Amino acid sequence: MAQTSWQDYVKLLQGLAKTLGQLAQIEREKNAAASSGDLAKVEDCMKREQAMSLSLRGYDQKREAMLAALGLTGVPLSRLEEHSPEEHYLAVKAAAEELRRQYEIFQAASQAARTTLEVNLRAIERAQTVQAGDSAQAEEERKQHQTDFRA
Repeated sequence: MAQTSWQDYVKLLQGLAKTLGQLAQIEREKNAAASSGDLAKVEDCMKREQAMSLSLRGYDQKREAMLAALGLTGVPLSRLEEHSPEEHYLAVKAAAEELRRQYEIFQAASQAARTTLEVNLRAIERAQTVQAGDSAQAEEERKQHQTDFRA
């Protein structure tokens, strides 16, 4: 039973790493869309992110249940291989390392996309401010150039 549980846990970690890889790809797509001003693509990426976040929640619940079944509640990913049976040590270590690597890739892609979105948002806000200022200035000039025709 314990061997099957460890094999299942390794598969779960591998699936989670794959999902994070997909999420990182979505972040790269969102970054490219934000850079090119493709708002529809940014929105599509955000919808896909939301769907993936539900998947991640499911993985997290399964992970916690499996850790509890293995008697490893509270053991961090970085120390997981220390608790694995010898016959699963290499598989657990590889899966944990891949998961950490995919998480780092995701974080980098996510930060890049966030930065690009923030920069573009500031540019849009500045453009709106200038446009609003131009409108106000044009209205003021129009009022100044009106002729008073009172008789």
